[in-house]
Amino acid sequence: MGDLLPSCKEAARLQSDALDRSLPFRQRFGLRVHLLLCKWCRRYGEQIAFLRTAVHTHAQGEECLPSRALSSEAKERMKQRLRAEGK
Repeated sequence: MGDLLPSCKEAARLQSDALDRSLPFRQRFGLRVHLLLCKWCRRYGEQIAFLRTAVHTHAQGEECLPSRALSSEAKERMKQRLRAEGK
């Protein structure tokens, strides 16, 4: 019966699971019933779907980002600045 009437905590877990795999019928049905009744869990589902889309979009554009390594000149400037501020 827990599949047909999930708690908010269980509904949150099921929504997360549903992003990665297909849920069994009973869980899917119970989740839909819960989401019809609970606006907070609906919002949570919208938020995790948005975050998943944003992460996938960002991951695809990552090759356009500059290198994360600092040049030796930049490292030297930082060292000099830290020494000057420490005095």
